[in-house]
Amino acid sequence: MYKQELVIIVQSIITSNTVDEHIKCARNLSEFYEKIATINHFENNEIHVKGGIALSSSGAADCVDDYLRTVYFIKGVYKALIKLCTDFPERSINILYAGCGPYATLILPLLPLFNKDRIKAILLDINTSSIESVQQILAVVGLNDYSIQLVETDAITYTKPQGFTIDLAISETMHYALTREPQVAITQNIVSQLPSHGILIPEEIRIDLAYTFFDYEPSLKNVNDKVKGRDELQPYPHSVFVDRLFTINKELFGTESQFLNFKSDFYKLPDDFSNHPDVCIFTEIRIFEDIELKTAESYITNPYCVASIYSLTEYSEIQFLYDFSDMPKWSYNVKSALN
Repeated sequence: MYKQELVIIVQSIITSNTVDEHIKCARNLSEFYEKIATINHFENNEIHVKGGIALSSSGAADCVDDYLRTVYFIKGVYKALIKLCTDFPERSINILYAGCGPYATLILPLLPLFNKDRIKAILLDINTSSIESVQQILAVVGLNDYSIQLVETDAITYTKPQGFTIDLAISETMHYALTREPQVAITQNIVSQLPSHGILIPEEIRIDLAYTFFDYEPSLKNVNDKVKGRDELQPYPHSVFVDRLFTINKELFGTESQFLNFKSDFYKLPDDFSNHPDVCIFTEIRIFEDIELKTAESYITNPYCVASIYSLTEYSEIQFLYDFSDMPKWSYNVKSALN
């Protein structure tokens, strides 16, 4: 009964086209999980790992209510799986899902759409209650005949089993501007174990710098806000794009060098900043191929204010530093025209 209900919900997600349709089917999925999940989600089991904060099981469960994020990621994972099944018709597809949370939202709903012999998945989470929750949901929905291995571990240091070639790696452990959560550290570890044909989801996280008016930029504040798609959102018209600071993708971590921090060039601060007094980081995510999350369509793509230019009037240039070696964070250096 539950399996058929889940199939109907996930098929509606895959075929949804409008923002209203996205919201409706994501809500249906959220309500489905609430109905069948019996393992308690705790708010006090956040874990500080070397690379960020692993969300509590309660916080991870709440992510399903970030509606456009949920829908676009599920659409992206589905599209990637279809491609892999076409590319490799004679064998199963190996999936590594790092930071699956208590619902395994980005893969579990899709399982009934694929023959059980076509999917082999390893699901990682650092919270015991999240692993127990996924185990319980798989049993209740009737998906125990799928080859799913649940591993309680730190995804930043996890090493895949020998002989398990990762075809699809998924990790959505992200906060806005890549702060707080360990997305980058996990991605770095996973990519080091990904073969050349392997697909990483999200495929690309783009980090841009702009001078703008932070309070006037669109932002998704909470689940009760009216969720708006990119066609409805009104970016602040006087924002000044400065540069793309970096892009997180397979290629960035495909080299031997350890990317533990980023240091930008120095950028000139504007002399007249009355229309754009804030220094901000913007995030956009290409989940897979043409499926993208744009600014403020999700909590994880909200803009982030690094500094007010009003506090930097003694300086002429600014440089940005991003460090994820412990707690992912942004900082900056400034210099005056006399330097």
